[in-house]
Amino acid sequence: MRATQKLISELQRRRPFDRMTKEHVHWLAERIEKVELLQDTVILKPGVPCENLFFIFQGSVQLEAMGNANEEPNVLAELEEGECFPLEAMEEGRPVFSTFRTTMDTVCYRLSRDDFHQLKELSTIFADFCRYRAAGFLEQTRRVYRLHFSHQSEEHQRLNVPLSILMRPNTLTAEPGDAVRSVVTKMDEQDLDYAVVVDAEYRPAGIFTMRDLLRKVVVPGGDLNIPVGEVMTASPLCLPVSAHGYEAALLLAEESIHHVVLVDRERLAGIVTERDLFNLQRVSLSQINAEIATAADLVKLKRLTADIELLCENMIIQGVTSDHLTRIITTLNDRVIERVLNLELAGVNLQGIRLAWIALGSEGRFEQTFSTDQDNAIIFEAPAGMYPESVRKLLLPVAKRFNQALDFIGFPLCKGNIMASNPECCLSFKEWQKRFEEWSTVPTPEALLNSKIFFDFRHLYGDSGLSDRLRTWLTKICIGKPRFLHLLTENALLHTPPIGFFRDFVVGTDKDHPNTIDIKNNGVSLFVEAARVFAFAKGVTCVNTKQRLLAAGEICKYSKSEINAWVDAFSFLQSLRIRHQLEDRRDGGNGHNRINPNDLNNLDRKIFLESLRQAGVLQKNMASEFKIRSM
Repeated sequence: MRATQKLISELQRRRPFDRMTKEHVHWLAERIEKVELLQDTVILKPGVPCENLFFIFQGSVQLEAMGNANEEPNVLAELEEGECFPLEAMEEGRPVFSTFRTTMDTVCYRLSRDDFHQLKELSTIFADFCRYRAAGFLEQTRRVYRLHFSHQSEEHQRLNVPLSILMRPNTLTAEPGDAVRSVVTKMDEQDLDYAVVVDAEYRPAGIFTMRDLLRKVVVPGGDLNIPVGEVMTASPLCLPVSAHGYEAALLLAEESIHHVVLVDRERLAGIVTERDLFNLQRVSLSQINAEIATAADLVKLKRLTADIELLCENMIIQGVTSDHLTRIITTLNDRVIERVLNLELAGVNLQGIRLAWIALGSEGRFEQTFSTDQDNAIIFEAPAGMYPESVRKLLLPVAKRFNQALDFIGFPLCKGNIMASNPECCLSFKEWQKRFEEWSTVPTPEALLNSKIFFDFRHLYGDSGLSDRLRTWLTKICIGKPRFLHLLTENALLHTPPIGFFRDFVVGTDKDHPNTIDIKNNGVSLFVEAARVFAFAKGVTCVNTKQRLLAAGEICKYSKSEINAWVDAFSFLQSLRIRHQLEDRRDGGNGHNRINPNDLNNLDRKIFLESLRQAGVLQKNMASEFKIRSM
């Protein structure tokens, strides 16, 4: 009895037993059996019937994917003290798909299959724990990430960052013989306070700053047409691009300068300024917003988009969640776009035209990441006596300048031409109604593709009444289009999570990125498309994926634990995607979406696999909800 009481006390310190009634914990303590296992003990093998549930009390157990006997095991995950296994196999009444092996001397308690099912019937708390373990698991791992990011943040703020990350590569240059007037004119045009003077071999010969202009030209009453080589600061202090931020900071402090020239094999590579080095600490949302609102030209806005990216990189390092981060990125990009529109529409006579600029796709859903192009359109309402074609003729040149301006400041043109400058994306309110009606009534493959982009629209600028009315109307007509919803559901089920029969990753054969998974198309998009289907079917008007899952899940009466598991899984995939894009861009890439699971650490890999599994669970619920046989 003493041993039983000791075991009961031990159980009551751990989840989910700490929330179960004493009666049920006592029942469990009388039935579980202690098992002491030596290091490297194989507890379960693929294909072997699962007869027991194991609770780890001391030690750890790793999951290994199947492979050849002479190969090193591919570790899928590592289970620590407080976890249990193989819960999924017990729930589904099947053999396990992985090898479970101890990594050290381990103590487990095992519960037989019959007692497992009986305890589920006795205890609602235990049953809920078994069914929705993923939600709790993902929530607990957030704490680990916060600790991890906190450590990275401290390093980052100590300026332990290569200057190649912080430098400005497109540096303004001049030749020694250039007139001071022409150099200053270029500095003013690009909103810079410096220019690097280079020789014929593109080696830094000097630096010319606003301080040089004042002290050596303006105050002495000099001639602005003299060669810049005569008034520059010769032999500027340089560092290699491989140096770290703290080295540049030390140089700035010791020499009382504000710019450090960076070289690669003695040739100019870029420049880093005092502002660049301390941007991480000084740039704030309010500051960037204020500067965007008063930006006088596109050059200034281009610099601010770089600041936005730098700010968001710092937020990633500090562990900001993906949904907050994508919202911040999109909101700041919105402010930039609004400012561009104000600049481009200045002086344009709209002749009484009511119009709304709308964002589409990921921007429309508030889910933009670092690597994004333009997706935008126009809704307008013509004044009395003016036909839509006449309005389009007036708006398209403005829209073209707008799209080109966005391209200049860092938002690439859409390769599919889904932009306001395309006549097909500049329509009257009634034309948009007709277009949406056609797509939903005759849902051809092209129409279904368009629904993924155009149906996720959000008001951006202008008359919000137009976009709000169109959203309300669209939500109502989708509910009454069962064939459209049916085909949209089937289309969403064409792509399934890249998980194999043995619960391991199924990687692609992309020649540029072999053995990888496209985390956008084969991960994030699975949640986006399912959430869209649920939203259309249940009359949910919001377009953000997380909000759609929460709202539609509640309407469908799914449990909060189940809904939260989907939301957490989606957020993790977005977070992993953004961090991967950042790392790729730091390495000189374009921020692609292909991830090799074997390059991830054990924690990332484990949550990645569980998040993809949750996508499969969501798809099964969607197929069941809309009477579709899942693929």
